[in-house]
Amino acid sequence: MSEWEEDVLIVGAGQGGLSASFHLTQAGVPHRVVDRGGVGHAWERHRWDSFCLVTPNWTVNLPGRPYEGDDPDGFMQRDEFVAYLKSWAASFNAPVTSEVDVRRIKRNGEEFHVTTDKGNIRARAVIVATATYQHPKLPAVSKSLPGDIRQLHAESYKNPDQAADGAVMIVGSGQTGCQIAEDFLRAGRETFLCVSRTGRLPRTYRGKDVLYWQKVMGLLDRTPDMLDEPGQRFVGDPHLTGRDGGGLVSLYRFAERGVHLLGRFIDVKGRTLKFKDDLHQNLEWADRFCDDLVARTDGFIEDHGIDAPKGDEDLGHMDPDQQRPVSPLTLDLDQAGIGTVIWATGFAYDFSWIDGVPVDALGYPTTEGAASPLHGLFFCGLNWMTKRKSGILYGVGEDAQLVADQVQAFLKQSATVCVS
Repeated sequence: MSEWEEDVLIVGAGQGGLSASFHLTQAGVPHRVVDRGGVGHAWERHRWDSFCLVTPNWTVNLPGRPYEGDDPDGFMQRDEFVAYLKSWAASFNAPVTSEVDVRRIKRNGEEFHVTTDKGNIRARAVIVATATYQHPKLPAVSKSLPGDIRQLHAESYKNPDQAADGAVMIVGSGQTGCQIAEDFLRAGRETFLCVSRTGRLPRTYRGKDVLYWQKVMGLLDRTPDMLDEPGQRFVGDPHLTGRDGGGLVSLYRFAERGVHLLGRFIDVKGRTLKFKDDLHQNLEWADRFCDDLVARTDGFIEDHGIDAPKGDEDLGHMDPDQQRPVSPLTLDLDQAGIGTVIWATGFAYDFSWIDGVPVDALGYPTTEGAASPLHGLFFCGLNWMTKRKSGILYGVGEDAQLVADQVQAFLKQSATVCVS
C-alpha cells in the first residue's frame, strides 16, 4: 500500500486504541487502527513468561467486554490476557491493520499526513493510543559495565534461562524488578536487587483487595490538578503482585529468602560497582507509604460505618527478629559472581514524532479532555490523562468514550465548516 485515506486513524492496537475503536464502531464512525505488531502486540511480545496482571480480573473493564468470568478476584496471566484482547477485538470486527509502523504525523491544512513504513495515510482526525511509556530507559551507567557482562532490559526479558551463568543483578525495585527477582529466586539463582524509592501496598486489607479500597475511596478518580506537582504522574506503581493468586511483595521478605539488597546503582570503576547509601531510606519510605494508605483506609471504613473487621494481615514490615539488611557501597563483579545485569529501570515517552504537538514543561501532551490543542488530534490511554485510572485497564474505557464523543463533535464541526 502506498497511500490511502481514512476519516479517523487510530495509532496503536492495545487497550486504548481498541477501546476507542469500539466506541467509534458503535457510533458508526469509519476508522482504521494501525499497529506495528497487531492486537495486543506489546502485551504479547514485551512481557516475560511468568507475567500476570497486578490488578484483579474485575478491573478489566473494557467497553463491551467487562470481565464476566468465574474468578473476578484472580489475576490473568499474560497469554490469557492477550487471548482476551484478541477475542474482544474480533467480537466487534475491529478494523486493525497490523505490521504498520507510524513514523511521523503532520498536520497539513485540513487533514493529517501520516508517514509509515508501508506508505502514507491521509486522515481527517488522528487518535494516538501508543500509551505513555514507549521506549526502554537505560541509565548512562549501563555503558560503563564490562563487555563480558550480559545486559538485558526488562522489555526483552522472558525467563531466567536468558541470563549468563552466575548471579544476576536487577537494577530497579518497582513492580517489574520485584517480579523478575521472584523469577530468579524460584530458579534458585543468586540475586542482587538495587532498591529504588518505591511504595508498598498490602495485597489485601480488612478482607478486600487493596484495589477495591482504592476504588471505593475515589483514589482512582483523582484528577491531575489534585497532584502536588505534574511529575507525580510518572511515579512508579507501588509493589504488588498477582502471581499465584496475588500476594504481598516485601523487600524484607526478599532479604529473608536470600536476595542481596543494594542501594541505587550509581557508577562503575573497572570491575567495581558503586551504590548510593540509601537502601534504608528507601525501605523506610516504602513502610511509610504502606502505613499512610492503611491509615487512610481505616479512617474511610470508620467514617462510613463499613463492616470490615481487622484481620492479621501481613503489611510487609521488617519482622521483629529480622536483622536489618546490610548494604555495601561497593561490590566486585568477580567476587560477587555477577554475570548478568537486568535493567528494570522503566520506560520513557517521546512524542516528537508528532509535528507541532503542544506539550507541557515535561514534554507530555496537553489535552482538554482527550483533545489536543492541535486541531483534530486526540489521545487515549495516556497515564493521568483525565484521571488516575486513565492509563490502566479499569479506566481506559471511560476515557475512550470521551475520545469518541470528542472525535464525532470534531468531524461534525469540520464538515459544517467545509459545507459553509
